[in-house]
Amino acid sequence: MSTAPAQGYRDDHLHLLACAAARRSTDVQAAASVGELLDIVGHAARSSAVPTMLHGRQPSAERDRGDSRRWLRAWGYDDALLAERRHPTAAELDAVTHDVPTVLHHVTGHVAVVNTAAGNALGLTSGDVLVERHDLLAMVPRTDRDATVAGVAEVLADMAAAGITACTDATHTNDLGALELLAEAADMVPSVDVTAMVGADRLDALGDLAFGERLLSPGAAAGAAGVRVGHAKVMPPHDDGAIADLVAAARAHGFPVAVHVTDIDTLQATLDAVEAHPPMPAGTATSDDRRLGAGRLAPDRIEHCALALPEQLDRVARLGVAVVTQPSFVTRRAQKYREQLSLTEQAWLWPLASLLRRGIRVTLSSDAPTVPADPGEWIAAATGRDLAPAERIDADTARRLCMGGGADC
Repeated sequence: MSTAPAQGYRDDHLHLLACAAARRSTDVQAAASVGELLDIVGHAARSSAVPTMLHGRQPSAERDRGDSRRWLRAWGYDDALLAERRHPTAAELDAVTHDVPTVLHHVTGHVAVVNTAAGNALGLTSGDVLVERHDLLAMVPRTDRDATVAGVAEVLADMAAAGITACTDATHTNDLGALELLAEAADMVPSVDVTAMVGADRLDALGDLAFGERLLSPGAAAGAAGVRVGHAKVMPPHDDGAIADLVAAARAHGFPVAVHVTDIDTLQATLDAVEAHPPMPAGTATSDDRRLGAGRLAPDRIEHCALALPEQLDRVARLGVAVVTQPSFVTRRAQKYREQLSLTEQAWLWPLASLLRRGIRVTLSSDAPTVPADPGEWIAAATGRDLAPAERIDADTARRLCMGGGADC
């Protein structure tokens, strides 16, 4: 009997490991101010089962680096939506967490605040606000592998219950180890077809595994689907010029790219890179046609496309790049956009109808855990947005775009 999922909704941009981690973290999304956030974190630190002294010894950075039981993880704040419009400081975290190593994750996953105890364990001289420091955060002790696999399986099961039958993990730190873990979790929930991107800087470690191929978990039962190897994910470095290098590396491995784009300058650099390093045309003879062939057929992707000039969208269409976007951000962050953007810039926010008019392939998605994997919310946002209302689309079109009917990727 086939275990292939029935046709349903598709969440084409989310982060499964982050979703599982968020469920195991103290949720601070309800906090409206820094004070409320600190109250929640402080209560979690005081009520934690983690002892302040373990095995009769004082807390130490050396032990904390390897003991996940001592760490407190909190998740879900957005500095732009707190009353003070700022991140909490390490000193403020210290005041309520004391010697419990604490990591406070921004709702987007791109920023984290660590207290002094955590900073010391990570090799810093104090606590700090960390921006895109996944290298440091990877050193935070993790729960064991079995618990992580089970957590991802729970996320997939909830998605299946919501009518989602396929998803794409778009995490830029995904490597072969992450794909193996996701494959194991996917085999536990065969009703959801899982694709996982790989970091564009981590493709060498894939060996002979090519874009579009399936990776099965060790000991997988007959008929298991595992995970499909997806696009090479490009997270732009601080220097937009490095985007071209990552795109070129992906081309060398036969992968289409999916680039994280949230501003006009990054979109420009991305389009320049794609134009400078186009996919190899179908039918071109190569020494490894199996490896390069599938990557020629899938379109490159722009992830998010939060802000774009009309002439840039013309170029997106001309280059045949697909857009995977998240309309929920328009409604969830409306206050932030009204405060920080001019009326002209607001008109360029999260284009949707403009993409479709140009014939650009589009899918809607969540970016979970930042936004829930709830197609009903995406449809409501796409059809009823207040900001840039000219970008609204009708409900039938929105529903089709939630089923992967647009990007075909």
